[in-house]
Amino acid sequence: MLNDVNITLIFYNHNTTILMSDTGRPRILVTPRSYGRYYPEQLEKLKSVGDVEFAENPPLKEVNLLKMIGEYDAVVAGVDEYTARVLDSAKNLKILARYGVGIDNVDLEAATRNGIIVTYTPGANTNAVAEHAFALILALARDIPKLNEAGKQGIWGKGRGLGRELRGKVLGIIGLGRIGRIVAEIAKGFGMTVIAYSPRVPKEEAEKLGIKLVSLEELLSVADVISIHTSMSPEKYHMIGERELKMMKKTAYIVNTARGELVDEAALVKALKEGWIAGAALDVLEKEPPPPDSELLKLENVIITPHAGAHTWEAVKNMGDMVTEDIIAVLRGEKPNYIANPEVLGRANLRARIKL
Repeated sequence: MLNDVNITLIFYNHNTTILMSDTGRPRILVTPRSYGRYYPEQLEKLKSVGDVEFAENPPLKEVNLLKMIGEYDAVVAGVDEYTARVLDSAKNLKILARYGVGIDNVDLEAATRNGIIVTYTPGANTNAVAEHAFALILALARDIPKLNEAGKQGIWGKGRGLGRELRGKVLGIIGLGRIGRIVAEIAKGFGMTVIAYSPRVPKEEAEKLGIKLVSLEELLSVADVISIHTSMSPEKYHMIGERELKMMKKTAYIVNTARGELVDEAALVKALKEGWIAGAALDVLEKEPPPPDSELLKLENVIITPHAGAHTWEAVKNMGDMVTEDIIAVLRGEKPNYIANPEVLGRANLRARIKL
């Protein structure tokens, strides 16, 4: 399908020279693999305002971006490393449109300082990630991967093993934002009791949702299933480590569809091997993809999916539409819809360029 779209491809690695455009039009870099793949009309729209180039082997590291970012006017950004050094060198960049909800990989302060508008796609993949998280919860409880293998191998007797029911169990949610709330809604439909640790959510607001707010320590010790949905920040790095895992029930499961860095994987491996907890399901890892010798890949009580929580037809369309519209708006001198750093619009150079 992409062959029908007039785009420039940029094949990039450490030794590759960047392909230069001589059209005089804005240059737009795309790093997410799924952008435009399923909905090529999004590429057609983007092509109407600039020359579109795709990066190879994303997500891009800081060292890679430093060599190339200065050539672009706009970026459809994945989970690449948009550090202060990168953004300080992005002399032509007008908009960095994050193809996703999280912006923890973007130095917003540096972007604002350099007059770069940062947009994101709030709500675009909320339902997709929430449903994926609960699918992982069900897969853990009923041991779906093993049952799948047993069925394919013709094992229909006692070798199937036993699963666990969710009704009457306690779900502990870490991070009661948009995604966490949908997971809670699904869980209540399964007859689960829902508790949450989310310091920024008022107690009254949680009570209206039928959710009890508790401390992290209480959540870890009480919950039968723990699902992580908080954002990443330096102070949350490895917020689930050996100390926290030892607080959990031996029969408990932990699910992470947020950010890999929130969980200390070395501690998790130890917990799974020594039976501190019953199992884990991870859609995000500290290093993606994991190295072939990763201990997590060898454990039978771990389910790993390849950062696929937001990969539904609906979510991909939502994200693509939102970033496309925002990039077109900014390149035409208009205000974008989903700006993450609105204070940047106060800069003199932007006031002259953007129609507020």
